[in-house]
Amino acid sequence: MLNNIEMRNKMGIIHNCDCITFMKQVPDNYFDLVLTDIPYEECNIKNNGIWNKNTNIGDMYKADNNTFNLDIFLKEINRVCKGSFYIFCGIEQISKIRNYFNLKNTTRLIIWEKTNPMPINGQYVFLSGIETCIWAKKSRATFNDSCRNTVFRFPLGQDTTMHPTTKPIKLFEEFIKISTNKNDKVFDPCCGSGTTAIASQSLGRNWCGCEIDEKYCNIARKRLEKVQGSLF
Repeated sequence: MLNNIEMRNKMGIIHNCDCITFMKQVPDNYFDLVLTDIPYEECNIKNNGIWNKNTNIGDMYKADNNTFNLDIFLKEINRVCKGSFYIFCGIEQISKIRNYFNLKNTTRLIIWEKTNPMPINGQYVFLSGIETCIWAKKSRATFNDSCRNTVFRFPLGQDTTMHPTTKPIKLFEEFIKISTNKNDKVFDPCCGSGTTAIASQSLGRNWCGCEIDEKYCNIARKRLEKVQGSLF
């Protein structure tokens, strides 16, 4: 396991590696926030061909395929983080994740309501207008808000050709502002195209993350370089 000085050299980097292998090197309670979007494992559900009408279905299947054991994942993120957790997940994963954190922490089901859902196959089915996120908070974690509802309304706003499940930067910035202070440490074990890193960087938080797919890791790094150039 790395010490705190060694971990500082791992910050500000999107690591192209398996997140559980990485977390096993991290000291206990090192991060203040885990903010991530895990694979939902829903693309293999029969849907009468609806998914096949999506133009990036190949990438969707790839991004949705889980590469880790969820039980070990939850144990490790709980160990390395002393603050709060935002875990975007699929419908079938909600109970398992919430039940894990409910044993010792406060939890809520957060809803991201898409104000501009993609109009794919709208003549056949309801649009996919929401996504689900489990929020969990340890006893002394930061909470910079008051009487806030659990429904967050934000537009898609990003080019999904970068990554099929990209989340809005403004939404992630909102979560980071609520659950951290400046210079706190944010971790994303499933970085995708780098939204957590970009949002953290823009708000003056320390951060690092993991992305196992080299393609998305490179996309995230390029997005981050553009943002860093505009900030300084």
